[in-house]
Amino acid sequence: MNAAAEPLGILIVSHGSPREEANRGFEAMVARVASRLEGATVLPTFFSIVHPDIPEQVAAMASRGVRRVLLMPYFLYSGQHVTVDIPALLDQCRGRFPELSIELLPTLENDPVLEDLLVERLGPLAEAEQPTRADGAAIERQSYRIIERQLADWGCWDGGADRIVRRVVHATADLSFARTMRIHPEAIARGCAALAGGKPVICDVKMLKAGMTKIRGEIFCEIDRPEVLALAEARGCTRAAAAMEHLAPRLDGAIVAVGNAPTALWKILEMAAGGGPRPAVVVGLPIGFVGARQAKLALLESDLCYITNTNSRGGSPAAAAAVNVLALLAEGKL
Repeated sequence: MNAAAEPLGILIVSHGSPREEANRGFEAMVARVASRLEGATVLPTFFSIVHPDIPEQVAAMASRGVRRVLLMPYFLYSGQHVTVDIPALLDQCRGRFPELSIELLPTLENDPVLEDLLVERLGPLAEAEQPTRADGAAIERQSYRIIERQLADWGCWDGGADRIVRRVVHATADLSFARTMRIHPEAIARGCAALAGGKPVICDVKMLKAGMTKIRGEIFCEIDRPEVLALAEARGCTRAAAAMEHLAPRLDGAIVAVGNAPTALWKILEMAAGGGPRPAVVVGLPIGFVGARQAKLALLESDLCYITNTNSRGGSPAAAAAVNVLALLAEGKL
């Protein structure tokens, strides 16, 4: 059986505290996490002092029919307990339950999301009071100075890819894109060549079309056309997917931008895999909890040229920002 298809159990482990309130607070936090993770059994456990301990909760998982157990240490650093003591306990559990696959996940150490949290909490206390600016250009310059400072230690991308990442961060006020963006090595060159050659941009929704202000050529968004509506009803699919099928004759060598509908991205992938048109670049940044991340991962695994990211975040502002950078690069303005 594929590991991903096996019943999954997740144990979130705390050290355990002599303070009962601290332990109950941890258990309540785990319950909230469990309510947000569909498809897994999530339980709290404690390394020391408090019960249920790790062997007890591994046994509980086995009794529930779980066959794959992931242990997530709710620790900030990988010290003695995480590197020596807990692995020794897990070896004992493997001997007792040989039918279980038991894996130890990394701690929270060096997770950049924690850095984001610290900056969010401390930033308002540390920043100097500044008057509200009325000059749009000055606001933009100040925004990019803030982005440069925030991203200073995260490394940078090469050339145009770096500009895309920073423009997406600016458009969304979401620094996490700097970590989750994935840009094909040939995306910049192919995108610029397509625009310079007069190829159109195909997009999924009108909001995205409105945001691509730097495009001088044709932009096609046909989600509201009557024939697309009829096609969606005939296919039993979304209008966004039907619009991509309707626009198939224009897709080859074009730039496709998806900022809203994962189904539109799935349709592009489906047509390309079936020998259909192949866009020069697919800017795949749909947003949503259902299908968005999976569609992006499928794009990454395909043989199409991509600009995308690896989680459920995205949206028309992000996709428009990426395409606008391609347009500015194609015109030699960046």
